[in-house]
Amino acid sequence: MYRRDYLLRMIEQFTVTMAQVLLQRQNRRLAEAMELIAQAMKQLLGLNSKLVRALSVKDIIGLLSANGHFDAGKGLLLSDMLKAEGELLGDAGEPLEAESCFLKSLELLLEIRQMEDAEELHRDAEERVSALLPQVKQTRMNLRLMELLLGHYDATGQLAKAEDMLFFMLDDDPGNPKLVERGIDMYERWSELEPEQWAEGNLSGEEIQESRELLIKMKQNGS
Repeated sequence: MYRRDYLLRMIEQFTVTMAQVLLQRQNRRLAEAMELIAQAMKQLLGLNSKLVRALSVKDIIGLLSANGHFDAGKGLLLSDMLKAEGELLGDAGEPLEAESCFLKSLELLLEIRQMEDAEELHRDAEERVSALLPQVKQTRMNLRLMELLLGHYDATGQLAKAEDMLFFMLDDDPGNPKLVERGIDMYERWSELEPEQWAEGNLSGEEIQESRELLIKMKQNGS
């Protein structure tokens, strides 16, 4: 409860700023909106927005950690700021920079989503993930983000999307034994689901069996 109250207090502090950003965006004052985002990021992280964009998510998590504990509340707020910055960059005609912000925001949210000590924020992160996914392209994802998305789709019953992500990763790293083994385990779990769950995940039992057999052949060829 304490951590939830702490997050709500932080959100209140930044609500006014984000409302101002939205107003400036609506009025097409993009430079002013970007400056507000930059100031908010500096207040939260101590770095300007360009430096934040240059950091990896791993580095950001390190900066938001103290004594081995990651401040997931600040991470959630930073993901909101990155998303808002991406929208502004998109409005300004910088689609690659915009997508970079979206991808970083998404990766940060998915990292938060799997942290056991951030359980109180999992639902908040999940809602943000769902809002961000339509804005990103799979072609520019790094391996860590694809790995996180594979776990996300698997955990949420989106079987076809999890399968797609698995084979995107195998395209980048053909025959990776750990990845092949993970896929086999995943398909074995799925084979025990109810047909209704297969249908909800947009896969059939036959497709699951075929993909499992394909990965078994990959494993045998790689051994």
